[in-house]
Amino acid sequence: MTRRLVLPGYIAGLICLGLASTGLTAPQGAASAPVISAPSPVSLLEARVTKLEQLLESQTLVEMLMRLERMQAEVQRLHGDAEVQGHDIESLKRRQRDLSQDIDRRLRQIEQAAAAAKTVPETPPTQIPQPPVTSPPAASLPPPDMAAKTDVSREQVMYQRALDGLKASRYDQAISDFQAFLTSYPKSEYAANAQYWLGEANYVTRRFEAAAAHFKKAIDNYPASTKLADATLKLGFAYYELGDREQVRKTLNDVVTRYPGTTAARLATERLQKMKSEGR
Repeated sequence: MTRRLVLPGYIAGLICLGLASTGLTAPQGAASAPVISAPSPVSLLEARVTKLEQLLESQTLVEMLMRLERMQAEVQRLHGDAEVQGHDIESLKRRQRDLSQDIDRRLRQIEQAAAAAKTVPETPPTQIPQPPVTSPPAASLPPPDMAAKTDVSREQVMYQRALDGLKASRYDQAISDFQAFLTSYPKSEYAANAQYWLGEANYVTRRFEAAAAHFKKAIDNYPASTKLADATLKLGFAYYELGDREQVRKTLNDVVTRYPGTTAARLATERLQKMKSEGR
């Protein structure tokens, strides 16, 4: 019994199409000549599918690599931001430490001055007692210098109260007390410092316009003050917060030029470098 080989329909169609394109027909009854077997369409299809899979896998790999590069760039950016923030935090800590040390130093100076004033002995009277006269008894008359001593004591008390409020972070009270002190004693030996601390209390409470005005008064009205360098520095900081870049550069460069080697000059240089890194 002769077995017939049944080819799939699409394979038989391809064979017929190939014979027709060449103008040949298969001879009937003739022995078929040996030919080189061509890859079957199924094999070609599988090869194409395999190639497509490889391409898809390659594209996925490329996308993964690109995504990884983007993630690495983002991590580097975040690392840079963290370094900048760390530098800013460290600078803020240093400024707060300098402020605290300056307040402590000022308080010690005031306490020492007050203690020295209390320990100065009074000069004993050298006049020879005179006979009593018809004037009122001496006990009823105040000492000639009592009024002056009382006023000096009140001046010190008002200034100390304002300074204590600032040190205790009672900024609104300190602002009110320093303003009252300057109104009562505009020519006091503490007036220059009171003007500076008034600007500082406004700066800490982010009232930058008022702070700039008070720092400028401390510079203009008290050119011989020991707080002149600090007042100029804080004026530049107030301009920085207000966004006045031209005044910031002018003021801080003035600090660096006029007070080299001081803490104020160092802080001014750091702020100028920060502005440069910020592109300001």
